[in-house]
Amino acid sequence: MKNIPIITGVTATGKTAFVTKLSERIPVEIINADAFQVYKYMDIGTAKPSKKELAKVKHHLIDILYPDEHYSAGIFFQKAQELIADILNREKIPVIIGGTGLYVETLAKGIFNGPAKDTKLREEYQKEIEKNGVNSLYKRLAQIDPEYAARISTNDKNRIIRALEVYDLSGLNFTKSHELFHQPPKFKYDVFVFTTERSVLYERINTRVEEMFGRGWAEEVKKLLEMGYAPDMQSFSAIGYRETARYFDGEMTFGELLKTIKKRTRNFAKRQLTWFRHMRDLKYIDVMDRLALKELEDYIGENYQ
Repeated sequence: MKNIPIITGVTATGKTAFVTKLSERIPVEIINADAFQVYKYMDIGTAKPSKKELAKVKHHLIDILYPDEHYSAGIFFQKAQELIADILNREKIPVIIGGTGLYVETLAKGIFNGPAKDTKLREEYQKEIEKNGVNSLYKRLAQIDPEYAARISTNDKNRIIRALEVYDLSGLNFTKSHELFHQPPKFKYDVFVFTTERSVLYERINTRVEEMFGRGWAEEVKKLLEMGYAPDMQSFSAIGYRETARYFDGEMTFGELLKTIKKRTRNFAKRQLTWFRHMRDLKYIDVMDRLALKELEDYIGENYQ
């Protein structure tokens, strides 16, 4: 069986546009590997494919949950493998697209089947956060597991809590526990990482944030709040949603909102690259190199059918 192609990489590098163009050449179906495009009503801020792109190529794992529902790398791993098998059975070509490094790595390497969630422990972590802030938990994680701590944001409450939970329940840090509690993947993958020179990338990010607000991102967040969805929900941890909610609460000006989201997105892009540097056998593609993109298109077109 041929390897399954994964198109991943940093934000704002045209991953969806590339595969949409590729679909004119070979019969592909896209499996979304973005942590937030699964949510309904969150279209602009998650850079969800346009209606035209969705109509042109069949997409999976888009708009499958409401914003108050839970999603995880484990759920993605199971669903994606089922979808890949189904797509192959229909003699189509599954292509995975998304920049969530954890999801890409989980799919390619296998899933972590460690200790189950512990409600009592999580309540204790939450009390610690309320008392001293999430940074206090992050500092503890950095002492226990510096390798994993370096790969996540200092504000990523969900991942920090899970890593500490696994340690407190098993005595193993998250990095070591992944080696022991491992379910291997059913398929093999070729991982292509889209990136480009940092200055070019940052300019693209800044421009895209402004364009997203021009298309109505603020109104999108306002509608979510009016529907009763709260900023403390998992879905609102997508960059820009909690910040925009704070803007509506009068905590910042629109100029400050733009500046904050641009900075957070640039920092996210750096973390994405850090994550991918820990993975092996990746093929990096400079999206500003048209020849490289054409060669990749030819390679997939000729080798995955």
